[in-house]
Amino acid sequence: MTKGNNMLIDRRTFLAAAGSCAAMVSHGNTSAAQEARPPMKVLLWCWDSRMTWDDEPDRIQLNMAASDTNFSYPKRPESFEIGFRRLIDYCEKNGIWGIVIWGFLREAHGGVQVARDLCKYAKDKGVAIIPGVGLCSYGGYYYEGEHMFNLDMYLKTYPERASRANEERGGREVRQVLDPSLPLNQQWWRDGLEWMLENFEIAGINYEMGDFIVNPSEGARAARSTLGVDTDENILDIIVATQALMDRAYQLMPEGAFINALYRGYHQIKNIQDLAYVKCMHPKTVWEYTLTGMVREKDFDAASQALPEHRQYGYLHWFNASTKTMDKDYTADIARVFPVAYALGFEFIGTYGELSGSTAVADRNYCAQVTWSRPL
Repeated sequence: MTKGNNMLIDRRTFLAAAGSCAAMVSHGNTSAAQEARPPMKVLLWCWDSRMTWDDEPDRIQLNMAASDTNFSYPKRPESFEIGFRRLIDYCEKNGIWGIVIWGFLREAHGGVQVARDLCKYAKDKGVAIIPGVGLCSYGGYYYEGEHMFNLDMYLKTYPERASRANEERGGREVRQVLDPSLPLNQQWWRDGLEWMLENFEIAGINYEMGDFIVNPSEGARAARSTLGVDTDENILDIIVATQALMDRAYQLMPEGAFINALYRGYHQIKNIQDLAYVKCMHPKTVWEYTLTGMVREKDFDAASQALPEHRQYGYLHWFNASTKTMDKDYTADIARVFPVAYALGFEFIGTYGELSGSTAVADRNYCAQVTWSRPL
């Protein structure tokens, strides 16, 4: 396919032809009601350790990251900036809104200065950068290195602010996590937020509790009970940790995208129709739903589980080394899933973005997401 302005594309033809993304989007046969709602923003989710956009595509981690194990960076320091700049260029060219970066801050690839330069580069290109930040595990604001907002350093300084927690699913014990109910931990998260917004030109933050942990401390139990919400305990811990944090985030950056990762689809959340967890939080909070299993549910195509309006990000474990889907063409899946996600009111959606768009299958997978991010 060739590029052109206001090019009317029947999306079905995409299944038989490859090409670039931006020119495929057209309003030519969109209804007035659909025109009133903007397209979904394509947001690609990345770990620095699995990126193949650089000149060391074979030096990557092949597994998933874990909350209680350091996810090391196997490349030369310069590869971080080389790889992400190439991805940013690709996003600018093809109309991809932004990138989530886990491992955003590491000593191994330049720390603050390199990350600051990368953010400026992305902002100049009109591409949003959303750092991934672990709350109770996964490194904190500064994933790896001796820094005041690195979680390991914080725990060494204040070991009394840690506790052990159990996973809600499977019961695995996770050690050395932060108790979300402690005011001093909550202040550390707010301080880290302010530091990050002061130092980096970012569009928001992707917060994660850390797997499906539930903190057993007396304070955490009391805090969950006080909420008066009947849903999964891990989600209650997320609320306890981020209520004040999200208020502060949107006070500082009202137009930001501050995301709470649930790592669940609709079908995996207790009493989801009540949306009580949403009502507890700042109304602009973005809720990240994992769509990978949800889209396999038999009633997904009918969009029969639509919820009251709230900000949503649909995350798909598609097209990635750790899921062994590096060579799979997801075009047909995207064509089926994205229109339903749009109907369900998702504001953000996307797959992993770690695999270089230099291959035909990668280019098709990324372009398809832009093409089906809105109704045509």
